[in-house]
Parts: sequence; C-alpha cells; structure tokens
Amino acid sequence: MMHTILGVPALVALLASAAQAQEPKQDQKQESKQELLKHGDVISGQVRAVRRNNEPVYQIVSDAPKPFAHKDACKAAAPKIFHLAETDNKAKTIRLKRSVGQKVEIVADEFTCTVPHTGDAIATKWRFTGPLPR
Repeated sequence: MMHTILGVPALVALLASAAQAQEPKQDQKQESKQELLKHGDVISGQVRAVRRNNEPVYQIVSDAPKPFAHKDACKAAAPKIFHLAETDNKAKTIRLKRSVGQKVEIVADEFTCTVPHTGDAIATKWRFTGPLPR
C-alpha cells in the first residue's frame, strides 16, 4: 500500500485555501446578523453642541453606527451623527446642555436622513432612556 506524504509547504497551502473558501460564508453570516436601526431603538454616543443661526443645536455622535432597517435616503452607510430635533422641552434642553461632551443614550422614536451625501441623520422624535431630572 502506497502512502502519499505531503510536505509542510503543500500542507500549509492546502489549509490556507480551505480557510479562504470558508471566509465568504462567514462574511455573509456576519452581514445578515448585522444589527439594523429601527424606530424605537437606542442610540448611544457623545453629545456635542454646535451653533446654527446663533442658536445651539445638539447632536449625538454615535459610538455604534447601524444602517437603517427601513428604506431611506441613507442607503450607503450607517449614520454616525444624529441631529436632535424637538428640543423645545426645557427639561430635555437642560439635560442636553449638561451632557455636552458626555455619553448619553436616547430612544429614537422617529428618524430620517438629513442630506444623503453627508451621512447624517435627524432624530425628529426622541427621548432619554432614563427619567428626566426635575
């Protein structure tokens, strides 16, 4: 009975090709398991304030951007910056002012893209995850 003995280089090449054949399958599984951002999901990140027309505008720079689950103008990438609309609530505004530079979590009840090429989004209806301070 004749045995074929592979040399070490041939064995390494065989194992490498087998691993490469498995990579696309693993990538496809990871893509299908990637979390998508849905209305009512939590967005966390650092709060920053910018001035627009001499008024403060608050934003959250997401620490874990996710692509939108619903079809929207944000097709290419997951938005990293969320502009926070609906800040006419005094308690929300106070909490945002105190949170500039800090990490917060909000529930984004409604959101959409601002301008598709910027990749930014706007949270039109949102709330803090915890109770507002009195």
